[in-house]
Amino acid sequence: MYQTIFTPFHYQTTKRLRYFFITLGIILWLGASITAFAPSLPHLLYRLSPNTPNTLAATISNTVPSNNDPLSYQDATSLPPKDPSLPQQNTLIIDKIGVNGQIHEGDNWEEILKKGIWRTPDWGTPESSNRPIILASHRWGYLDWTNTFRRLNSFYNLPKLESGDTISIIWNQRQYNYQVYLKESSQTITDFNADLILYTCQLWNSPIRIFVYAKHLD
Repeated sequence: MYQTIFTPFHYQTTKRLRYFFITLGIILWLGASITAFAPSLPHLLYRLSPNTPNTLAATISNTVPSNNDPLSYQDATSLPPKDPSLPQQNTLIIDKIGVNGQIHEGDNWEEILKKGIWRTPDWGTPESSNRPIILASHRWGYLDWTNTFRRLNSFYNLPKLESGDTISIIWNQRQYNYQVYLKESSQTITDFNADLILYTCQLWNSPIRIFVYAKHLD
């Protein structure tokens, strides 16, 4: 019978392979742990710094400039037909990312953003025709938001929208449909020719926002 003889070279090779696979295993474990933990990181930071959502709310509110020009409204005959089966509350629906939340209005942005989606004052509504509708919401929300409420009302998945995706707004029991044509990260709105603009913070106190621009579908 032949007997395998292990030389110092074989021992060194085996040792190196063992270290390689141990290192690879650690890297893969760390990668999986980070991936699993990442969605919970904002909530942990919120617990460590409870004022973070309010700081972000101020950041969101200061993104859009005021506009004092009077709104122009479409003729009633050009509006979509009223459908009594639609919700009575004004609602934003984005099927691709699971958003289906009430649109809130008012100047008290700090309180309104706690409720979910906010239509910025002085800008358009689906019934107006001379300026875009601008809607904002938190990316992660507040600690007292339930997981279901967060899924329906936050803009956490806004970055997943792409050109061609559709968005619907129920307004006064009329349905208005829009199509995304641009998504970008920027500090300010760059295209006020859009019919609908959605935005949220990119990361915590970062000055960068995520903007989605859409055109009305006739």
